[in-house]
This record gives sequence, structure tokens and C-alpha cells, in this order.
Amino acid sequence: MDPLGKKELITFYDMHLKNFGDRPQAVRWTREGQIRRYEKFLEIIGNCNDKSILDFGCGKGDFYGFLNEKNISVSYCGIDINENLISLANKKYKDTQAKFIAIDIDETEIGKIFDIVIACGVFNLRIAGIEELLKQTLKKLFSICKESLHACFLTDYIPYKDVELFYVKPGEILDFVIKEISEDVVLRHNKEDIYLSIYRGKETL
Repeated sequence: MDPLGKKELITFYDMHLKNFGDRPQAVRWTREGQIRRYEKFLEIIGNCNDKSILDFGCGKGDFYGFLNEKNISVSYCGIDINENLISLANKKYKDTQAKFIAIDIDETEIGKIFDIVIACGVFNLRIAGIEELLKQTLKKLFSICKESLHACFLTDYIPYKDVELFYVKPGEILDFVIKEISEDVVLRHNKEDIYLSIYRGKETL
């Protein structure tokens, strides 16, 4: 990860956490937008009961809270580069089996394979080196999934853009994944988001 980008990322979310506390705005979501994307992930993934899930860029653990509200039982691990967000997640869910770990996957190997890996909005902030970071992170995350990797991004087709945010060109990301990661891929597109699902199929790890 670009050192400047890492600093920008941590500083940005530390500031938002200080300003908004335990609200979706702390991780730059609205409640409605957050729930809409979580619902879409569940629709795409299907039945994930009793699966092991890695939530990459989990923030303060909101996706785990969403799964709990749905009474969906999974073996959950959330990781994030921001120690303050992870600290809040551990406080919120200290009486559960969920694991929340502060980790930079560029520096530390995760050392475990998960059935499903998700990355929801992790690449939305425009920071130094974001394009290369996205590509290399997708490769790493796919290498530790047993079944599938699911990620969502902001689409470049949004007509009015925020200079603070990073928008992905659907054709370019699809071309990259097919050439560099797996041909077993599905891209779903709506007016705001790209949902990318990469499947392992019958490949071996």
C-alpha cells in the first residue's frame, strides 16, 4: 500500500469516527445506503448460513450487526487497517463469536482460508495509489477464498462526481479480473454501484 495512501485512509476515518461515533457516517455511509448494499450482497451470495466469512475493511463491524439482525449464523472475521474502528467493533460485539482484527494485509499474512470474502465500499475513497491498491488487493483476497469473493465499488457512470471519492470503470475492472484473476466472474451494475463477484468454481487453492 502506498504509504501516503495509508496515512490518508487512517486519518480520514479517524476524523469521521471522532465526528460521528457509532453511526454509518463514521465510515462514510448513510444508513439507507449501507443497508441497501448489504441487502444486495446477501441477494448475490445466497444462503451463507454456517459459512466462514472474511469481511475485508469491516470498519466498526456493521455488516456483522446486519447479519445478526437477520439471524444469519456465520463464522465471521472482520479485518481493517484502522485500529480505532476495530476497537469499537470489539467493544460492540464482545459477547459474540465474531473476531475483529486490526491488520494491514500488505504487511501481515492472514494465514487462513475463508468460504466467502467480501469487500463492501472499501475502495470508495480516493487516496494515493488507489488504482493499483484495488487490483493487488483483489488478487490477495481471491487467494484466500474457497468459494467466492464479492466486492462493490462506485461506478464511473455516475454523472455528478465527488472529488473525494474514487469511481471504477466497469469495463476496465472486468477486463482486469478476467485476465489476472479468474474468468469465472459476474459484474452487476446499477446507477451508483458495481457489484463484482469472482468465483473459484472447481479450481484448487
